[in-house]
Amino acid sequence: MKFSFVSAVSIMMLAVVAFAAKAPSAQVVDQGSFGVFLNGKRVATETFKVEQRAGGSTAKSELKAQDGATQRSEMELTSKGEIVHYVWQEVQPAKATLSVDPKDEFLSETVSGTNEKIFKVPHMMPLSTPIMDDNFFLHREILLWRYLASGCTADAEGLKCLGAPQQFGVLVPAQHSSETVTIDFKAKEKISLNGRELECNTFRMNTENSQWVVYLDDQQKLVRIVAPTSGLEVTRD
Repeated sequence: MKFSFVSAVSIMMLAVVAFAAKAPSAQVVDQGSFGVFLNGKRVATETFKVEQRAGGSTAKSELKAQDGATQRSEMELTSKGEIVHYVWQEVQPAKATLSVDPKDEFLSETVSGTNEKIFKVPHMMPLSTPIMDDNFFLHREILLWRYLASGCTADAEGLKCLGAPQQFGVLVPAQHSSETVTIDFKAKEKISLNGRELECNTFRMNTENSQWVVYLDDQQKLVRIVAPTSGLEVTRD
């Protein structure tokens, strides 16, 4: 079955409305890998998997650099997109762990490192706050799904996202801080990827210190990210 815009938004785990019908016990929403390139040279690979279940969703990623440095993340959400549990791990070269969990109506971060000291970082942010941790490009795809679900429509003429660019307050656990991400729909463009031509919806995703151009294919899956000022490019393998 073709993965259409309507079905994508209805089952994506970060839709702002509840999932209307019961999902299968484990429905794969997206999986694969991204190549991470700096000035044309591959520097890392991110492998990922997103699954939808009746009670919520999980998103898992592993980022492995060419020199062996490895990080992992796992995010568990309710069907309304609220955080149940998030964990980040540095596996190589050092070992470190942090997690984010609900505490009352807000979020609490627990950090532990190689010195075995544990400390808490409170975040006065609602449980629906998106997580967009450093280096995990899957998190940018998930945030774009939320943007699509919040006010975009698709018809025979293509995608339409009306109104001004939208702002999202996101949590960056690896930095123990929050930031604001602004997203707007740019245009439909044709790009060349892995030897084939794709027609993509293109978006601008900006923070105070970074600017990204993000490309989704006709199934609303992330296929390319470009950071024009830094020489960074991420492409789906």
